[in-house]
Amino acid sequence: MGLASRDPLSLLHKMQLASRTSAPGLPEQAQTVVLWSGLGFRMAGLTLVTPLNQVSEVLPCPALTLVPGTHRWIKGIANVRGNLFTVIDLAEFFGMEPVTMNDRARLMIMNVANFNTALLVNEVLGLRHFDEEQEQADVAGLVGPVYAHVQRAFARDGAIWGVFDMQSLAGSEAFNNVAA
Repeated sequence: MGLASRDPLSLLHKMQLASRTSAPGLPEQAQTVVLWSGLGFRMAGLTLVTPLNQVSEVLPCPALTLVPGTHRWIKGIANVRGNLFTVIDLAEFFGMEPVTMNDRARLMIMNVANFNTALLVNEVLGLRHFDEEQEQADVAGLVGPVYAHVQRAFARDGAIWGVFDMQSLAGSEAFNNVAA
């Protein structure tokens, strides 16, 4: 063996060349999908989703205290850990069949400034994620009073998921007029 083959620097150089030629290539750059996430819920047969920042809590309906002189869709006042919340049957507010109080019915506490309000819905379906390809460009075909508070929608698994805006609901005159 010659002197060059015993030189540590030469050996390191040979090892570097060998590793470069046998090393696998870099992985292909994957296209990342931007997801929109929200809380899915069912109301009178409609599948809706609301932005996560518009709901502070989801819970089963506690005992309610009726409030006389209010619309039928005002179900009463609930005490949730020392805070009083007005409970509104969302389906009945929109003129649909009232929510049946069963194991699936839930309260969604609105995270809207100056509102201590909880919306009673038929069922909370949990966290839902949608990508841009699932967004419906035209929501004009969605009819009914609830869709006045839906600006966009997603299509998934054969269903249209309207993005329900609680800020819009809280700003509506009908929602703020609770006296019968």
